[in-house]
Amino acid sequence: MTRSRTSWNVDLAKGLVSATLLLALASPAFAVSVINKDTKEHTVTVDLGSTETNKKFATGDTLQIECPERCGLRVVGSGYGRQPGPDGKLLIDKGGMLRFTDETGAPKAQ
Repeated sequence: MTRSRTSWNVDLAKGLVSATLLLALASPAFAVSVINKDTKEHTVTVDLGSTETNKKFATGDTLQIECPERCGLRVVGSGYGRQPGPDGKLLIDKGGMLRFTDETGAPKAQ
């Protein structure tokens, strides 16, 4: 029995979809960098949905956070949070607010 060209194409497509899913599941979590550009120490809350953790870091430090797809970050006491952007970089400005590094008015990350 011979297989049709359509049958081979369907099998190939299924194989590619399976391989893509396996790679996505096996890939490491999204890494986020938060740079403290303020003159004070800050605590960042990492919200993973079902759990939250607080990470304290000093002025000038960069915090590396493993962040799954839907995590949120907020500076304790600032009143609002952010989800990381596509570049995975955020900063705490001189006023203690969490910003995207490319946001208007925000200093560029070094």
